[in-house]
Amino acid sequence: MSENGGPMLVTEERHDDEAEIDDLARKIKEANKAKLAQTASLPPNPMAGGGPVAMARPGQPAIQQFFNGAASTNRTAAAEKAADAPQLDKPVDEESKKGKFGWVDIEKVFLPLIFRYTTEKYTSVRMVERKLLHRYLQVLPPEVNSCTCIRSYYITDAESKLLNEINLKHTDCTFGKEAFTSKDLVVKLKDTREFHKFLDLCHKKLVLKKSNASDRCGFFRINGESVVPYTVKEGVKYVPLFYFEGETDHLKLKSESVEGWDLAYLKFCCKVQGIRNELFANDTCKVVALDEIKGHFPAGTTFEDYWPAKGSIEPVPSSRHGVSAGNWTQKPAGQPSAKPIQSAVQMQPNGLQNLNQLSALNAAYRLPQQLTAAQLQQLSLQGLQGSQMTGQQLQQLIRAGLVAGQQQPGQVRQQQPGAYRQQQAVDMAALQRQQQRQAPAAANKAFPGKLTQIKEFPMEKSNQPPYKLQKALIDQKIVPCINVRPYVFHDLMMTLPDFVKHFFPDLPLEKSREMLQEILKVVLYKGNTGHQEILRQEGKCQLYDPVPLVLVKDIMTYMPQIKYMFSSITSEPANKRPRVN
Repeated sequence: MSENGGPMLVTEERHDDEAEIDDLARKIKEANKAKLAQTASLPPNPMAGGGPVAMARPGQPAIQQFFNGAASTNRTAAAEKAADAPQLDKPVDEESKKGKFGWVDIEKVFLPLIFRYTTEKYTSVRMVERKLLHRYLQVLPPEVNSCTCIRSYYITDAESKLLNEINLKHTDCTFGKEAFTSKDLVVKLKDTREFHKFLDLCHKKLVLKKSNASDRCGFFRINGESVVPYTVKEGVKYVPLFYFEGETDHLKLKSESVEGWDLAYLKFCCKVQGIRNELFANDTCKVVALDEIKGHFPAGTTFEDYWPAKGSIEPVPSSRHGVSAGNWTQKPAGQPSAKPIQSAVQMQPNGLQNLNQLSALNAAYRLPQQLTAAQLQQLSLQGLQGSQMTGQQLQQLIRAGLVAGQQQPGQVRQQQPGAYRQQQAVDMAALQRQQQRQAPAAANKAFPGKLTQIKEFPMEKSNQPPYKLQKALIDQKIVPCINVRPYVFHDLMMTLPDFVKHFFPDLPLEKSREMLQEILKVVLYKGNTGHQEILRQEGKCQLYDPVPLVLVKDIMTYMPQIKYMFSSITSEPANKRPRVN
């Protein structure tokens, strides 16, 4: 009802805009669905996922991990770190197979380095010895090397091939003409650097007699009397704990341990002072800081930096010929993998490897010289074959007038056939007379035992002699040796008289032959014409002609048995045993 008591009129409204509202609600719903789908594609919240959470400080997660780029940043950093780390799952010599190597400069000495496990750097023991450490190892006593413990590793075939290529192509055989094989060793570059620093300091103190308070090791003289060694670790000087037995119980609480190179320097000082090895023979040693020690002495006690004028170890004479390869390293257990060793009779030129194959790449080893038709004819008249003649043999025949020399282009040597044959007959007659005179002497020099003949190897045209007598280090002795195959100067043999002279001079040759041939079954060889020519020139055929030869490989293999058997012989009474001169 209305206010005046009449009926109330109700107005009915028409909702014509309902369709527009429904359409707007549908659009909002679709927008929310799209937003939810986009949120689902984002990386999960690390706080909700239960994974590791990076903390800015205790109790406060770092905000960067909630950003979209956090995951990719972490993955990139991890990938970079993995790339820098050694990849141990890959072959050790994968980079060497690719021919990859580098150079390192240590005190202005450049050394090649090879890579193992992609990134680890190694250096050749033989190269390091020859160029960097030789002057130290010559004069420092062996006790110095025993202070360190450097692991070495045998190289693979791929690494030996790469080292040979570096030596020939890039250094012109600066590191020697002996080929690198699987018996060669490598050490880590960081160990090479540290060992050079160690030897340099030992050389300065022992040989040059120079010592400074800033050195990495030395001695303190307390009140001008007691002498105590020290080593420097992280700038702090430490002394061995075993020097202070009376205060040990108290000092143990503040003692530390040294190892590695810090211990190597301390061991060097202990050896100089002559301390018993058992006191510092372990891989670690208990030490006490010098400042801690000073607090236990009365006020006014003096601590003077000191180095003794003469110690328990001293430099060796400079005439010493160094040390064997790798004696300053801890060699791996077992023997390196090597191919079976062939005898000298079975050696074929197609099997030459390492240095001989690589030397063919070097033009300096080649001589473009061919025998002329006239020279071949003259050689055939004398019963000789030009293919088996060495350059040195040909030159000797030319100087003797038995073969014509090389002619220059445009020059023609005119000689009547009759005069040539007459001269040839005279030369042959003179040669026969010389052989007849030498025959009785040769019969008197015949070796009583069996000799295995070494074949005549095909010759390359080269400006180097195919065979030569060279010095080699065998069982700590420098002995003369000759190469087995032409132009291959790492596979050696030596004469039986030289072997007895250098290793067992008090034994008669016949007894030595009996022990080698009949008991140990070591093969003795007769050299080919190239071997015998060099050996006669060097005076090695005075006792026997041809002189018996023994492989250096056999000497090294049977040396322990030979020494044992020969020592038992030398213990017997000597009944006028002739010495080998």
